[in-house]
Amino acid sequence: MTHPEPRLLLGVDTGGTYTDAVVLDADTLEVTASAKALTTRHDLAIGVSNALQAISESFDPEQVSLVSVSTTLATNAVVEGHGSPVLIFLVGFDEAMVSRAGIAESFRDAIVVRIDGGHDHFGAEMSPLDMDAINGALDDHQGAVRAVAVAATFAVRNPAHEEAIREVVIERTCLPVTISSSLSESLDAPRRALTTALNARLLSRITDLIDAVRRSLETIGIDAPVMVAKGDGSLAAADSVAQRPIETVLSGPAASIVGAAALTGLADFVLSDVGGTTTDVGQLRAGRPQLVSDGARVGGWRTMVNAIDVRTTGLGGDSEVHTDRTAIVVGPQRRIPISLLALEHPGIIDQLRLDLKEPPPRDFASVFVLQVGGTSSGSAMSAVEQRLLDSLGPDPTPLQRVAAGVLERRSLALLVEKGIVQLAGFTPTDAAHVLEMQDNWSSGGASAAASLMGWYTGDSAIEFARRVWSETVRRSAACVLEVALDDRAGPVLENPVLDAVISGVGSVGGVGIHLQPVDPIVAVGGPARVFYEEVAHRCGARLVIPEQFFVANAVGAAAGHVVARSHAEVHSDGPAQFRVVTGRGTEPATDATEALSRAEQWAREVATEFLAERALGLDHRGAVLAHVDVERHDAPDSRGDEGLYWARIDVEVRVRPVASSADTVAP
Repeated sequence: MTHPEPRLLLGVDTGGTYTDAVVLDADTLEVTASAKALTTRHDLAIGVSNALQAISESFDPEQVSLVSVSTTLATNAVVEGHGSPVLIFLVGFDEAMVSRAGIAESFRDAIVVRIDGGHDHFGAEMSPLDMDAINGALDDHQGAVRAVAVAATFAVRNPAHEEAIREVVIERTCLPVTISSSLSESLDAPRRALTTALNARLLSRITDLIDAVRRSLETIGIDAPVMVAKGDGSLAAADSVAQRPIETVLSGPAASIVGAAALTGLADFVLSDVGGTTTDVGQLRAGRPQLVSDGARVGGWRTMVNAIDVRTTGLGGDSEVHTDRTAIVVGPQRRIPISLLALEHPGIIDQLRLDLKEPPPRDFASVFVLQVGGTSSGSAMSAVEQRLLDSLGPDPTPLQRVAAGVLERRSLALLVEKGIVQLAGFTPTDAAHVLEMQDNWSSGGASAAASLMGWYTGDSAIEFARRVWSETVRRSAACVLEVALDDRAGPVLENPVLDAVISGVGSVGGVGIHLQPVDPIVAVGGPARVFYEEVAHRCGARLVIPEQFFVANAVGAAAGHVVARSHAEVHSDGPAQFRVVTGRGTEPATDATEALSRAEQWAREVATEFLAERALGLDHRGAVLAHVDVERHDAPDSRGDEGLYWARIDVEVRVRPVASSADTVAP
């Protein structure tokens, strides 16, 4: 049946720099309205509300049937090493396992406590859980942390000790707690512990975002279910994701691939999503995002998150630029662009001009400190941190004035991690303003900063900006080629032939080098046009920049699917003896073809049941889409299924949800 009036899908994407909002027609996926607003990190609701208000006049709030959210907040936090301080209980871990987990080295503010207990490979208790040690640690540390993470040896075989600790934490504190057995079924306890710690560190980021979206929706009168895009490109209920924020790592790039497919109609491409903080490069093959088989790697950490196979690099329009007298380095930390800072605080231009007359040490050039509001994220501040904070006024302060010493610089870095202050500096976005590729912010501020930065390298403002732009193009092209080449050529920046191509030289010695990627590059994200025409030119690739390239993530969130997966295996026990093994037991079969058919049927049935649960009773647009992958091993020289001795059948089903309606045909 048809609807009496249009149904609309609302997509929201909150990134490190911008918050985007789009409205899509639920039937055609046509973008009917879009807007961008600056992300307000101290109160995400402000940025979300600003984006929604900008398009609120273009649609009837009662026609919105579903709201979907994607975000790079979790990815950015992991890449930049930010997050809430956590207390981590490692149960049954020895020193070698603690070291292999790498938690203490990865998170400076983490409090790691080893606890006696844990289970063996069969789920039997190795030693009793030391409850006195747990209570003592809570007494000592709960005031210094915002969340608790728990990982126990072989908890996937017996989660009793993890669950007991969770009960104690809930009973004694108001802190959220994550247990490893709820996130992964892997036996690798150290990596499971790291994933759990990351999840706990991200809890407040995602719960704050979901709360901000809901408050903003209420303000403009939208009453619709809220879902969140996960790192594998699928949608899940917001309340579920709030407990498992680690699943939103790579949510932004996953949504951008879905959005790019919807906007271009292409089934095969290399996607580059360039944002303010990161560049994310992945691939679409036969209309499906490629997933990583053994857990997403983000910011140097290998997690246990099921996510798209994407290369995330700390490179974006707002990446900090460092320089010495020769080299220029871009990233990985994010800075508020000087052009944006000067738009809101024009007085910094005079400061930059004064600095050019008497340049400060190079590390302080064009860097300002800005208090962004909020308080310490649940952890006490040191005397040095408090003194630094007290020295800041409402206007940006040159870094040299507040953190000239090593101790002050370290304390300032902690304040940045806590989200209390931010740093502004020269970025590729500023270079684009100097080169007249962008003009949305203060070109005067960008030029003043470029003149100061160029003093150290002997360049004019224009020359320095062009070098920054070219280095950003070079590194962006390296990301694209490494994905397109599937890492077969090793690190592109270390390959002199490929580096000559992406640097724009195009030759090595007397040999010209030309590349021709098979698939086109689809570039999305705010800075895409600034850098990617040159990236594609250097790489010899066809470039596609869709019309709504600047809001592709939000389009992908709105156009996303609810996805469920299941698998079954077939084992041969001898001639005419097969077993179909599923999560629900084992079924015998006497014929290989029959066993394969039954295995696929079981996997489809289970996946379809999971899909119904995850769709939360929502109706859908279009048919339920199914994809089946079969991995099998057969005896040499066998025909058909007669030599089968093992097979695994993976089934994925997906559907695009909308709100339930009496006049909508159910699945």
